[in-house]
Order: sequence, then structure tokens, then C-alpha cells
Amino acid sequence: MASDMDEQKAFVIGIDGAPYTLMKEYAEAGILPNIGSILSSGFTLNQMDASIPDVSSTSWASFMTGVNPGEHGIYGFMELKEGSYRMSFPSFDNVLAPTVWEMLGGTAGAKTSTLFERRGGSINRGVRSIVLNVPQTFPARPMNGVLTAGFVCPDFRKGTYPEAAYDYLSSIGYMPDIDAAKAADKPDEFFDDAFLALKKRVEAFEHYLDEPDWGLFIGVITETDRIHHFFFDAARDASHRYHERFVSFYREMDSAIGRLFERFMSKTNGKGFFMTMSDHGFTPIKKEVYVNAWLRENNFLTLNSGREYYEQVEDGSRAFAMDPARIYINAEKRYPFGSVKEQDVERTAAEIRSALEAMTDTDGSKVIKRVYENRELYSGPAALRGPDLVCVGNDGYDLKGNLKKNEVFGRTHFMGMHTRHDAHCILPAGVNPSQRLHIERLTDLILDNFKGN
Repeated sequence: MASDMDEQKAFVIGIDGAPYTLMKEYAEAGILPNIGSILSSGFTLNQMDASIPDVSSTSWASFMTGVNPGEHGIYGFMELKEGSYRMSFPSFDNVLAPTVWEMLGGTAGAKTSTLFERRGGSINRGVRSIVLNVPQTFPARPMNGVLTAGFVCPDFRKGTYPEAAYDYLSSIGYMPDIDAAKAADKPDEFFDDAFLALKKRVEAFEHYLDEPDWGLFIGVITETDRIHHFFFDAARDASHRYHERFVSFYREMDSAIGRLFERFMSKTNGKGFFMTMSDHGFTPIKKEVYVNAWLRENNFLTLNSGREYYEQVEDGSRAFAMDPARIYINAEKRYPFGSVKEQDVERTAAEIRSALEAMTDTDGSKVIKRVYENRELYSGPAALRGPDLVCVGNDGYDLKGNLKKNEVFGRTHFMGMHTRHDAHCILPAGVNPSQRLHIERLTDLILDNFKGN
């Protein structure tokens, strides 16, 4: 029999990159019978907005902290060191705001956020959490529970806490990620690896679900994102060579989610809080758009190919872009070769914004949906570290910060791109958000389940 403590448990399954539109279509077609059953038993499938930019590191950081990048400080997988053009790769240590499991587990330390300050007095701080495969959580740090990091996890041992969890996960052949490079030249092996990684991930989920003393469980399935990037063109094309394998992966995932759901609901007497969600959506790529090539073509950027990476930015450049489409004004007081005076920063940004929003493809299609200014998106102690402008492309136009491309438009082996507007979230029908769902809102919904004693 489930106890009151069991009934307060929350179980969140992240399905990286799984779009609302595809989940809805596959559920209605019977490809996802278990998710269909969940939806017919008191749950709703909702379309949701991801972060801006809709890169995974930013969206997952927004999900796990419940605040915008101006507070948590993660704008992409790659940043520049302050006052330089040298690259750095933000880790979990660079997430400035407390995560939901740190808030609930009493391990936030000195970290705070507007959400934590608003909710801190009303939540139980003795909750133990199981956190498996959430991106942007490497290196693992001590917490009230178990954590193994998701992408990027260069060292499995350093990405796992405590040591006993590393020992267990190693013993079952758990895979933090798969080799995406195989998608291009060994696609069958790539799919084999995706199925195996899913199997091992679910095995770990089931193992930890059976532990008695946790309150919050977050487990993320990453392989959907990997398959989408390289084979999203197979999702709806029955004639595609890998259509059946694509659909089979979704069927296998659906079967696993069904088992996990039943296990959790049995454990909580049908009263536990269950959610699935994604960090962004996906859509087929029409063209890749190389923003730095556009900046060069329009005389905003000059590069010195004799240097590496962003140290190529030459004196006289007015702006440069980082993935996926974060534009930084090359201001005098911000960068070594900064050439834009402080009083000209806003004018330069407005000039770039206007020109980008007017960009069209060769067939006249509008490329850019919207260009946002920093102040429209971000607030908090890290806001000024963020990009001056962020571009959101129309579906099909995959915006890139690649410095090596000379042409504005191109194509590579990637077949799917992120979308900000088509993330998904499955919630209990009784949870009725007053406005369109946003990924930053989910932590609040989770915290609603944990009331202080």
C-alpha cells in the first residue's frame, strides 16, 4: 500500500527534442499506444515553448532551474571568456541558479533565484531526488540523492554521484550518450546504438524507481534528439530507408514509458505527479543559414583566417555570431578588438536586426521569424553577459554560427532542426496552466507537488 509520502512523489520523463506535433500524430495513428492510453486516462498533451535560444543546454538549464538565462547564466554549449574571444564550455558549475532538486533537497547552498525566493518558504526541503541523464549537469556535485549527467559528459565517473551509482550504472553497461558520428557512415550501427542506449537507460530508470526513499525522479531519454538530427526526414516518409527504424524507436520508447508509468502509478496509489516533456521541438531542414557569413557579406564582420575560432574576429568588425544565432556587438569596452563605441551599440544592433528580418531565400521565402533584443528576453545577474540579439528562424531555416562557411545558405548531412514553438508536455488534466506553457514554468508545476510540513 502506498503511503502519503509515496503519493507526493513526482516522476518526470524528458524526451529530448520530441515535438508536440509528432507526438500527437503518432499517438493518433496508434504508433504510441501506451502514451495514447495515458492521454485517455486523465492526462493532456500540450504544445510548449522552449527557451530562446532553443539550444539544449539553455533549455534544460531553464527547465531545471525554472528561470530565464539571465538568471541561470547558460546561453549555449559554448561561450567566450569574459573580455576575450577565447572559447569556454559552460558546465554545471556555471549554472548560477539552484535546480529544482537542490531546492527540494536542501543543497542549494548560497545559490538563489527569483523562483527560489518566491517559493522557498513553502516547499519541503528534505526531498531526495533521482536525476538521470539531464543535459548540462556535468560534473556531478554532491546532492540529496543520485545524479548521472547527460550530454555533455566527458567523464562518466565525474558525471555521477555518488560513487555507488557509478558502480551500478557501469555494471549494467549504461551509456551516457551514443556516437552521433556513426549516423553519416554507419547508420545501421547508429540505430543499433540508439536502441541499446534506450534499453540501458530504461533499465536504470526501473532500478531507481524501485528505491523507496526518493520524492522527485527526473529521467531523460536523449536518443530521440540524436535520431531527429540525422533522420527526421524519415519520420513521416514511409518510403524512406530508415522510416521503419525511426518509427520502431518511437514504439520501443512508448512501450518503455508505458511500463514506467504503470510502475510509478502502482507505487503511488495512482496519485503521484507524472509528466513528460521535451526541451524543444523538431522540424525538417530546408536550408542551413550561416549567420557569420551573412555578417561578413553585409560588412559587419571581418575575419583573420590566420587565427583560431573567435580569435579570428578582426579589428573593425562590428558584430559576430555564436551558435545557434546569438549575435554579439563587438563593443569597445567588451572585446579586445571592439570597434563599436558605447553610444553606437544600440544603433548597430537595430541596423543588424532590421537587415536580418528582411532576409529572404532565393525563392522569396522569409528566413527569419523574429530577432530579439537582449532586454526583451533576459533579466537577472547574468543578463548583460548574454547576446545582444538572438535570431529565431522560420521552420526549415536552421541558423548556425559556423565561422568557416563562405556562403550564407547551404546543406549538410543534418536533416532535422530545433524549433522553439513545438516542444511538448504531458500533464495531469487537473493541471491547467493559465497561459501557453513555457519550459521555465515546469519547475513551478513540480514544486506545487511538494508542500512544506
